Amino acid sequence: MQTDDHIALPPLWCPLELRVREGEKVFQERSRAWLERHGLDERSLRRAAATDTGFLACVWAPDGSEEGVQLLADWLVWALLFDDYYCDTGPHSVRPGTFNPLTARMMARALYPATARTGDPAFDAFASALADMIRRIDALADPQLAQLCALAHYQWAVGAMCGVSDRAAGSLRSVEDHVLIRPGDGADILSVHMIEVAEGTVLPARDRIRPEVRAVTQAAGILLTVPTDLASYAHEHHQGCLESNLVHLVAARRGCPAQDAVDQACALLECVMTFFVTMRDRLREHGSESMLRYTDQLAHLVRGTYEWQRFLPRYTTVLDVPRHGGAEDPALRPADPARRPAHALHDIAPDRRHPGAGLPAPLAWWWELLDRPA
Repeated sequence: MQTDDHIALPPLWCPLELRVREGEKVFQERSRAWLERHGLDERSLRRAAATDTGFLACVWAPDGSEEGVQLLADWLVWALLFDDYYCDTGPHSVRPGTFNPLTARMMARALYPATARTGDPAFDAFASALADMIRRIDALADPQLAQLCALAHYQWAVGAMCGVSDRAAGSLRSVEDHVLIRPGDGADILSVHMIEVAEGTVLPARDRIRPEVRAVTQAAGILLTVPTDLASYAHEHHQGCLESNLVHLVAARRGCPAQDAVDQACALLECVMTFFVTMRDRLREHGSESMLRYTDQLAHLVRGTYEWQRFLPRYTTVLDVPRHGGAEDPALRPADPARRPAHALHDIAPDRRHPGAGLPAPLAWWWELLDRPA
């Protein structure tokens, strides 16, 4: 794919199996009706059609129940629309002083879903939908997992706050900081928990706190979020919100052309993928049934996201005028937001293409885990 910065996305290496549950269109249609019942505005409803979250729920949780996958699809579209409405565009997206308390008030609904309405139609619509999802999680999930889901909303909020702060200050984070902040901004831990809810499983706490499990989960979070920096580059360029995009960060920090930054980003992703595959295999050698399910869920999270973004209307369709001074981008076109692009944004490579890349310093501890006896 080309943008006005002449960025082409190469094939991305992902040696994980893709599984797809049936019913993606039904889940998508139900999600839209659910959003409408909670009063989301027409702009958000139109953007919902471009998220393809029915498909994403089906690849993230191929073994999920009907109720569980619908809950996952609803949460996915809600999260993306909240991100669009408050984090990437609009007056709060450049004002931490208003964005941070607003987000804290919203996420409080995850712990206290019966909190009273505020009188702000947009806020109350999003809050009503979130409170409904929390009640459904509480009814469907193991109580400890339900509590983890509620608390993980705050981790997501911290990541989003970092993005708004960067935009407001006109600052660029380092690559080292990005690999720590970007997964939280993309709700990585919450996504993992929501897959567990959808499939009716829960990893015991004694396993969840193991360094190896924390590392493989962190790697999955990076592989969930950072590849979308590549696929969404044109979309975010159009919105004028590249402050949290790895391609932009690498190009600006290292003074290289954007295409070179794409290649460096791919090399980083391949290094993370190498660790993820290696550690996942190790955990599965003598793993319990719950560990096998959990590592499968992480793999579905990663492979499903790589597939979802390849044909995502959200990344190729102009739905709004540019924000934050962003210019019109010829790579984006007005179109039916529910129609998938005819051509993939990138291919899936069967083999690693950038050997020899290293991990940023905050992730270097992973290799120590691989040096330990299995």
